[in-house]
This record gives sequence, C-alpha cells and structure tokens, in this order.
Amino acid sequence: MPRRIGSTLVLTSLVFLLALAGCSNMPTAPVNPSGASAMSSDGSSAQTLSLLGGSTSTTTSKSAVIGLLGGTVSVGDFSVVIPPLALRQTATVTVSQPDLAHPVVNLSIAPASANGFLLPVLLVANVKKLDPSLLSVACISYYNPATGQWEQVAGGSVSLLNLTVSAPLWHFSTYRVTAGGKAGW
Repeated sequence: MPRRIGSTLVLTSLVFLLALAGCSNMPTAPVNPSGASAMSSDGSSAQTLSLLGGSTSTTTSKSAVIGLLGGTVSVGDFSVVIPPLALRQTATVTVSQPDLAHPVVNLSIAPASANGFLLPVLLVANVKKLDPSLLSVACISYYNPATGQWEQVAGGSVSLLNLTVSAPLWHFSTYRVTAGGKAGW
C-alpha cells in the first residue's frame, strides 16, 4: 500500500509540473483569441502573456521566458525556434527587428551565461519582400564585431515553398538576410 501512495504522489507531481509548464512558449502554443493588448506609455501596442514567465511584445521587439521545453519567439520577419533541451537554464530571450523595412534582427538572451546552446536554435526569416530572382542566393549572415564584417552562417537553407531562409545558431548576436552580398529587400 505505501508503494502505491508513493507512485501516485510521483505521478500527480509530474502531471502538476507539466500542467504548470504548459505550452505557452512552445511552437504549438495556442493563439490568444481575445487578442488582449495594452497601450504602453510610448503609445505602441504591447501584448503580455504570463504563466510562470510569459512574454511581452511591441511591434518590433518581443521577450519571452524560455525553459528546458523550448519555445518560439517571433517578431516582424523573424522567428527563433528553440528546441527542447537546447538551453542549459531558463532564460529570457529577446528578438528585436528595429526597422521592419530592413531584414536585420537582434537576438539577445539573459542571463548572458545562457548564450551558448546544447542544440542549435533555428532562426527563420520570412523573405516574401525579397526580389524573387535573389531567393536562390539568399542566406542568413551575422555581424562579427571582431572583424566588423557580416559573415554567412553555416548550414543555412532556403525554402522556396514557404519563402523563408533559415539557419542554425549556436549563440545569439545580430543577424540579417543577405542576398548577393547585400542586405535583402
């Protein structure tokens, strides 16, 4: 009988923890049907979700607390998909596209000690604004502050079907869509 109580307690605890973690930051997270948003003091629209962390967004920046289960953070033309077990610890991930007319994104993570992943994180850029003739040469590049140059991220790919360019990332930095040696659209 005591073994059965222990098993039930472990199972109940596991179910509670999974329910507590939820799927609010997962790629399969439900969309908030109410579209609850608030106006910030600077007049920009901000949406806030909260369940043990959550996310905050404006039109050009979004932050989300991501744990071991991973998740997705999207702003403008960019999405960062963090697979389960990619992070060493729970962290706040911020994705910012300062100018929606330019394909540049700033990715940051706090604490800074979390900026290095156990598995690659996927950066996906929507390239529908890009000249179709440049799709075949499009890629993701990152700004290397040591050299002052934009360098192509290895392992990137283009999806002609989805009109996206993606690349696996091992750390966060400043990235952009590059086509033919210049920033995209």
